[in-house]
Amino acid sequence: MSEAPLEDDPLERARRAIDAVDDRLLALIAERAALAAEIAAAKGKSEGSPMRPAREIAMLRRLAAAAPDSLDKGLVLAIWRALIADNLRRQKPIEVFTGGGLDHVRLYDLARKHFGAGVRMTRCEDARGTLTRTVETPAAAAVMPYPGRAGAGMWWPMLSERRFRDAAIVAVLPMQGEGDPEACVITCGAPLEAAGGDTTLCLAQDPHFRLVRALNESRMQGREVARAATAVLIQLDGYVGAEDPRLMTMAREGLDLLRVVGCYARL
Repeated sequence: MSEAPLEDDPLERARRAIDAVDDRLLALIAERAALAAEIAAAKGKSEGSPMRPAREIAMLRRLAAAAPDSLDKGLVLAIWRALIADNLRRQKPIEVFTGGGLDHVRLYDLARKHFGAGVRMTRCEDARGTLTRTVETPAAAAVMPYPGRAGAGMWWPMLSERRFRDAAIVAVLPMQGEGDPEACVITCGAPLEAAGGDTTLCLAQDPHFRLVRALNESRMQGREVARAATAVLIQLDGYVGAEDPRLMTMAREGLDLLRVVGCYARL
């Protein structure tokens, strides 16, 4: 028997169909990149970070919800994280600094997945160096261990220092999952906005161990994440803005120098 003509071969037909889909995808990605360039031009040379974490979360949630069950949600996340990273680079070059105690290979891997292959990444020797480089470099970001552990490598008390007061935690990595994340993204100038399902992080001095009472009086749900001498890191459920009157209630109950140092949402 003679072989079937090449054009009737099912494998070849599938390959040609994939080629056609790839061509359409390429055209759509180019169209998206052009729109991103329009956004960059409309913003101009604005100060601060181009990152909009709440907007990114909303976009990824919408796409994950719209994806068919047959499509891996992790694949959707990976593709659009790469597209978001390209969009950010078009608005303003971002340099990413990593360091602070977590296994560096793992930290680098998390940072690369979040910020894409095109971003410049620099390894710092310790947490202080990572934070210092971040606040001194325009539009920079840091990827550091999630600030929950005690003992060696505990870096979060540095956020109370004057030189780091503009730095804020805006995202955690990985973005999917439950429980405490592995790492966090820190930057200066990105807005802390509600995305839904948010977690707010606050720093305070609590010399008299009044945190539980302060939470009860403010009627906020939260917990102590870590403590270093009189300093305490507090995790609050939901979005809590810097001017939220409930923070004033907590301050009146004995929490000194209370301020928001981060807000994030996960998928």
